[in-house]
Amino acid sequence: MSECTILMVAGEASADAHAAQVIRALRALMPHCRFVGMGGPRMQEAGMECAWGMDELSVMGFTDVARRIRHIYRVFAGIKELMGTQRPSLFIPVDLPDFNMRLCRHARDLGIRVLYYIAPQAWAWRRSRARTLARITDGLAVIFPFEEAFFRASGVNARYVGHPFMEDAGQIPGSMSSWPPRRIAMLPGSRRHEISRILPVMMDAKRRIALTHPGLDWVLPVARGIDPAAVRVLTDPDVRLADSLPEVDLAMVKSGTSSLEVAIRGAPGVICYKTSLVNYLLARIFVKIHHIGMPNIIAGSTVMPELIQADLTGESLAQTMLAYLEDRGRFETARQACTGLRHVLGPKKASTEVARWARELLEAA
Repeated sequence: MSECTILMVAGEASADAHAAQVIRALRALMPHCRFVGMGGPRMQEAGMECAWGMDELSVMGFTDVARRIRHIYRVFAGIKELMGTQRPSLFIPVDLPDFNMRLCRHARDLGIRVLYYIAPQAWAWRRSRARTLARITDGLAVIFPFEEAFFRASGVNARYVGHPFMEDAGQIPGSMSSWPPRRIAMLPGSRRHEISRILPVMMDAKRRIALTHPGLDWVLPVARGIDPAAVRVLTDPDVRLADSLPEVDLAMVKSGTSSLEVAIRGAPGVICYKTSLVNYLLARIFVKIHHIGMPNIIAGSTVMPELIQADLTGESLAQTMLAYLEDRGRFETARQACTGLRHVLGPKKASTEVARWARELLEAA
């Protein structure tokens, strides 16, 4: 295939990592393609020309968006202008639905094909988005098995491509954790706002646990794009900062992609979530699912306990973690439930599947 330009837009750390895998897979299939858009350090390392960094949209919830709306609009307008001047052959938006779905409409108006990767969670709230996606995309690459049927029912050309965490399924250890639990991960999120709200609660719980279980190994993986020094001032000296998730036995983890990563690697834990009161009340109105943690949503049951908003305190988190530390039966049952998620997700390699689909769309143009 002759040289082509592919536009990609990702807005946070996990999307940056998943999109980078897609870029590498596409470059292997189509070496002459050029990648431009908005992303993070991993996409840039994979070969994308980042006209905007993902920190441009580093916001959390409704209230943060309201404060930065002018800046967000300037970035949006800039990407629209890039579409007009560089006329990419394909647009691959990654997650970030409130921003990317609007860009999809503009791309379609310009005749640019759209392959959306990592679907908006329309099955949780704003179900009308499924019908909209049928109009504004050529394909929707979904990463959870149940999503394919959900979106297809609304006319979306959806395919389950596998989950990015299963990219190297053969290298995932049989079980990350062991008894008795000694290694505990603290994962407060990948955005500054999340860290400032959730990490202090995790630290409170850690200190309570240490009263009866001294000498545990505490580790906190710091997301790329976050200054470790800013995290260090919020932690005790015995918390080890890492640049990736090492092998651990237990985790206290913010709801989101990291909770699923911990689970499929076999480490039980507690899912944590806290936001502003306004964001929480709005979510209560619109979100219509029983769980917020992806391991629990996929399983349809409580694989990991969830502590949300007012229920998330240092005391409650410590007590829930102590139940794992002091009850082997509970720990082993949770570990088996976690590793069982691997079979649900299956062995597909998401980046390869997305790259092949992208090539199909480009060749059909």
